[in-house]
Amino acid sequence: MEQTDLLLQGVAVVADILIKELNHISKETSNVKRKKERKKRSIWTREWILRREKLGASDNFLREVRMEDKATYKNHLRLNGEQFDYLLQKVTTKIQRADTVMRAALTAKIKLQIAMRYLATGDSFPSLESSFRVPKSTISKFLPEVLDAIYEGLEEYIKVSNKKS
Repeated sequence: MEQTDLLLQGVAVVADILIKELNHISKETSNVKRKKERKKRSIWTREWILRREKLGASDNFLREVRMEDKATYKNHLRLNGEQFDYLLQKVTTKIQRADTVMRAALTAKIKLQIAMRYLATGDSFPSLESSFRVPKSTISKFLPEVLDAIYEGLEEYIKVSNKKS
């Protein structure tokens, strides 16, 4: 009987040790998960992008040449100022997004300027990014939407031939 009691006590001690060890492992695992969950982005928006309104092409170069050098403006976007305004009026409701608590939405004007510059020159997204201070990932997301809006807005002027070659 004593051996059985000793054996049961030994099993109880080992079981107690295993339970404590499993609890310890469980706590470590949950701490690791909490640390991963708490990890925040180190940068939300790069500083040079935040200076878009002061130093971007839209609010500097294009505004300046539109007032002073209409030929350069037209060469840059392949539209004169009045044509750009007309097109902007046609597409604004389709491409403008609402501001959020996190950040201000890109204006329809900047989106259209980037799209027109892309169509006029075929500039790469990194080139457009540095000129307009809009991330290339953002450009790649809104560009198809803007091009569709241009097509819809100017559909009455677009004629497609039904001839088969």
